[in-house]
Amino acid sequence: MKRILYFSLFLLISSTSLFSQSEKILIVTGGKSVDSENFYKVFESFSYDTTSKPFAFQLFDLDNIDNYKAIVFYDTYQPISEEQKVSFMNIFEKGIGVLFLHHSLVSHQEWNEYENIVGGKYFHQAWVDDGKKYGPSTYKHDQDFVVQIIDNNHPVTKGLNDFKILDETYLNYRVQKNVKPLLKTDHRESGELLGWTHNYKNSKVVYLMLGHDKNAFGNSSFKQLVENSINYLAERSK
Repeated sequence: MKRILYFSLFLLISSTSLFSQSEKILIVTGGKSVDSENFYKVFESFSYDTTSKPFAFQLFDLDNIDNYKAIVFYDTYQPISEEQKVSFMNIFEKGIGVLFLHHSLVSHQEWNEYENIVGGKYFHQAWVDDGKKYGPSTYKHDQDFVVQIIDNNHPVTKGLNDFKILDETYLNYRVQKNVKPLLKTDHRESGELLGWTHNYKNSKVVYLMLGHDKNAFGNSSFKQLVENSINYLAERSK
């Protein structure tokens, strides 16, 4: 049975019951409100726990955090202390697969390493790269566009064809060169790449730019992408 857990000190102390099953995923939110009624329906085929930042950082420190088969981030949280960075890195040292969704690209603007973890970055402010000024990044709500599958053979896109979606788009974000592109669009109000995967430390990472609101949550192809991503991430390297 799915259950929603909001972690406090009490829950952390009694955390042994939390890890009674190793087939769960952990969903992390924070920084803005979530349409819980519609968002969590995306994960109805999984058993899951939820938490939010900053409480989540305490959970990442637990030795048995790797009992989760994957972790999903759907947050826009900003503050992060040096101690919390170490806690966050524990996920990737343990090799837990991680899915970053939509506005998680915006989180932790002041922490440069976060871009390396996700594989890209949405910038609140303009930035300079090799002497050239870019951005700042922008967004636009309620855009109709076609998501194009770049690699039909990858486990994340398996069984999917190009599809239409009504969703929020981002422009002027940066994608790192070492990622493997999975999704793209030619919509004029969006950057080209919409999804990618790469490895960070010992973990597989997937980023999907889709997923702003109920219009995306109810899209069957988006739900399939999320399900495929989690199943792919759950298969850890030996």
